[in-house]
This record gives sequence, structure tokens and C-alpha cells, in this order.
Amino acid sequence: MALRLLIMICGLKLVIGKREGFIVGGDYVDSVTEFPHVAVLWIVKTDGYDCFCGSSILNQKILLTAAHCFDEVTKVTALAGSLHRQKGKLHRIDRYRQHKQWDRRTVTNDIALARLKKQWSFGKTVQRVILMRKPPQAKSAEVAGWGITDEDDYSETDLLKHTKQKLWTLNECRKVLPRAPKGTICGGEIKSKKDFASNGDSGSGLVINKKIIVGIVSYKITEVSRSLVVYTNAPYFYDWILVESRRLTCSD
Repeated sequence: MALRLLIMICGLKLVIGKREGFIVGGDYVDSVTEFPHVAVLWIVKTDGYDCFCGSSILNQKILLTAAHCFDEVTKVTALAGSLHRQKGKLHRIDRYRQHKQWDRRTVTNDIALARLKKQWSFGKTVQRVILMRKPPQAKSAEVAGWGITDEDDYSETDLLKHTKQKLWTLNECRKVLPRAPKGTICGGEIKSKKDFASNGDSGSGLVINKKIIVGIVSYKITEVSRSLVVYTNAPYFYDWILVESRRLTCSD
């Protein structure tokens, strides 16, 4: 079964089975103030290739993203405050922390934190996302990212796009994807040719009310559905995020 992580590796698909990630369909974001919590991570891998992931700003020094974004990396920088993925406020990532139980084979605990060497200055274009242990119930959410815009011809854009996602509980998701790990939810439709996350969207935040994070783009199984995306359930990891972000902030 083809399992695709939603990450773009220099135009190549990351293979563990097959794993992939950009917003296909959806709409371009009119103003960065609509998604001021979004930051792009530019990553240099150990093999020398460049790639990128999405992330969400938790506070002035910590970003929340997917664990698989930090596999085999040598250098990471973050950009925020712009709709363009190569513009905005640039900061170096000096430390990161993947979940200790991150399992690349089963895509379990696909969550990580990254620390900026120099903190953001918050304003209209750069803001923190809201993390809640028990967020309000919602039937849909939004995801924004710079991932590929067409999976057939692998076309891409430098500008931020967003789309709505129907929310599925883990139990609902497992009726379609029985192996969806504990600590995940699903978003999207089973059969759709547009409006879903794809390559490059890995680590991007799934939010309700424009600012409350409920998920992190993780993977999809394309043999079952190209449009149903598995998200790490951010509230499920509330305690881990709280403890590890404090440790990361205070570490030398």
C-alpha cells in the first residue's frame, strides 16, 4: 500500500512505500494576516538536498511541525510574515526535538518542535497559534501551505494557499484507513480531485476559527485516497508540547 509523507524532497518523492505532501486546489491567501501563525521551514538534508515543510508558531521562539520533517537534517531556517515562501522574516533553527516515540515505519507520534536562535517580533503578519487541550467542536477546519498545486504534473507555486477540510475523528478515519495511528485525525474527502494537502505541506497546521490548531499535516495513503489526509492530533499531544517546549526554550 502506498504511504506518502506530505513532504517535498527537491522534487523527489520520499519513499517508505511512497509518501508525499502542497495544497492541491484550494485558494490563494489574500493577506498573510489571515494566517500569521504559518512559517515555512527550509531544510538542508544530510545528503545535501534542500526541501521544505510547513510549521506553526507556538510562541516567539518555538515552532510546531511534523517529526518526519527533521529526519536526517543538517541545517534548518524558518521564514514567516510573507505569503511568499522565500520571503519574510528569516531566522535560524538552532535546536529541534522530535517525539521520542516517533516511528517512521508506522508514522506514529509524527510531531516535533523547533527552536529559533533569535525570537520573532510579533505584529500583524507574525502571530502565535492557539493550542488548547480541548478545542471547540467543529465539523471543518483550514490548512494553509506552500505544497504542490497539481499532483499529476507536479506543478508548484511560491505563494501560500489554503483550503477547508472536513474533520474526521480517529474512529471515523479508521473505517477507511484501519492503520491510522493513535493520536491522529483525518481531514478532507475520500474522493476529491481538489482541495487537499500534498507534497510540501508536511508539518502545516490544521486550524479552526483561523487560529486554534487541531492538527499537523502528516501523511496519506494514495492507493486508498489522494484527498484524505492523516493529521497528527495536536490537542492529543498537549502535555508533550507543553513540557517539551519549556525544556527546549530553557536548554543551552
